[in-house]
Amino acid sequence: MKKITKLLALVSAAALLLPMVSCSSGEEDFTAGMTDEEKAAWEAAANDPYGKYPELVTYTTGYNLTNQGSDVLAGTPYEDDTTENNAYTRYLKEVLNVQNENAFEAVSGADYDQKVSMAIASQNIPDIMHVSNYETLVDLVESDLIEDMTDIYENLACDTVKEAYASYGEGNSPLDAATFDGKLMAIPKTQLSDGQDFLWLRKDWLDNLKLEEPSTLEEMEAVLKAFIEDDPDGNGKDDTMGMVVHSEVYGDYPNNTFAIDNVFTALGAYPNIWITDDDGKAVYGSIQEEMKAPLELLNRWFNEGIIDKEFATRTNDDIVGLISSGKCGAYIGPWWSPFNQAQTSTYASDDAEWVNVSCPVGDDGKINAISTKSYAGFVVVRKGYEHPELAMKIVNVNSEYSKQDKSDAAKEIKENQTLAYFNWPLYCEVQPGNNAELMTQHVADVMDGKADESTLTTEEQSYYESAQRFLEAEEAGEKADSADYSQYMSRMVSIFKMIEEPANFLVPSFFETTDSMGSRWSSLEKMEMETVLKIITGEKDISEFDSFVEQWKSAGGDRITEEVNEAIAE
Repeated sequence: MKKITKLLALVSAAALLLPMVSCSSGEEDFTAGMTDEEKAAWEAAANDPYGKYPELVTYTTGYNLTNQGSDVLAGTPYEDDTTENNAYTRYLKEVLNVQNENAFEAVSGADYDQKVSMAIASQNIPDIMHVSNYETLVDLVESDLIEDMTDIYENLACDTVKEAYASYGEGNSPLDAATFDGKLMAIPKTQLSDGQDFLWLRKDWLDNLKLEEPSTLEEMEAVLKAFIEDDPDGNGKDDTMGMVVHSEVYGDYPNNTFAIDNVFTALGAYPNIWITDDDGKAVYGSIQEEMKAPLELLNRWFNEGIIDKEFATRTNDDIVGLISSGKCGAYIGPWWSPFNQAQTSTYASDDAEWVNVSCPVGDDGKINAISTKSYAGFVVVRKGYEHPELAMKIVNVNSEYSKQDKSDAAKEIKENQTLAYFNWPLYCEVQPGNNAELMTQHVADVMDGKADESTLTTEEQSYYESAQRFLEAEEAGEKADSADYSQYMSRMVSIFKMIEEPANFLVPSFFETTDSMGSRWSSLEKMEMETVLKIITGEKDISEFDSFVEQWKSAGGDRITEEVNEAIAE
């Protein structure tokens, strides 16, 4: 807590720098009728990055749930926790004296985003909430629904938060995306999921068939054929299949588990992103000539059953079911794939072993990966909310204070870290872009005797203890808890592969939206994916790709490309 204590001392010395914000939309001043002493107490709390409010402060919010399901808490001391009473909300109440009241809650992704859109449409947003995309932030700013956070950030953001934003370098700071006309309108969540996708394979199947881990596309094809034809599970039945593929074949790298962007990038194609051509201009990767080779390859793989012949109509649940039931032993996904139910279920019930493989690689023997944008959503505050600084304080506690707090109050946080079901309210953490690798290295150093356990943050300590439990169970010939399995495989196996076998990262030339995208982009994306699916499944010949490109350009693509380049030049 040394860093925190020092920061609190500085804040105390500079108390009352930031006046409390209230009544910005004509709402009643909550300090009316208070004595000067009471007002001073509220003022001090408002100006302290970790100051505890004199009385309980409630705030309405949208609660963003992970998709792992509450059953991960069954049999634990936390099985009766709720979204308003769990380890994280209790900790915030202890530290700041605040309590969330959920205006709505939904699983992260389309369900949550829909609830946010409905709130905006009704002009009735919660006091503080997380929004997942830039387009929604623009809508909120243009609708004048959210507070200017400039002064609050400058005066209250803790060192860890400011240093994390700075770590992304000039021109790529998450703060840039949240700044409009010189005003910071939101607190950006940093992108904590960067890294290359891997080919995940059933290692026990590789061992059964005496196969080496593949590297190139050709070696990958040979392994997938063997998984189909050579009875990898040894049950004497012809009941295994090739690689599963998401019906959205690529996009949202690396967050689209079961997508196959790596097959395209291995052949020099970069779909779904804006890239820089030889003339220094931004062009859309999905309409480039390099797309043809991977599409032709995938059409052949489809015809030969190397990829799932029903992939175009499979849901995500369908894919999970195929892997969980032992019918499939190959897919492409990010380093945190062991958290997916597809893997945890096979580990728990089928003695499956999985390995992440750097495959397929490009000509230089490395995976060609796509860098993500530096931000992964935003925390916004309703205009007129009487405690706008609370959003910054919660982000501070999440990003710095809780990770250094070794008190009993933080014990539940550490224990829940590996369960990873209830998220922090606001769903916002601010850390350096390479934070996952840094934490893994710190844990590994302790496990290898190079560092003392006391050097770990509370979050790192939870990962360390989880890894120790997993190894102890394995050594005893027992099944480890599925949460410990997921943590160990993700952090101590998968991330280490990412560190030891780094990828070539291409940074997209543009991440945001333009004026024409609002009305035309969804139809262009639909046209693109329909064409891709039809070519892969053989409904259309590869020659149709050129027709698609011309249609894409005339349907608004050329205008959007102009706008993208204009935006970059500004």
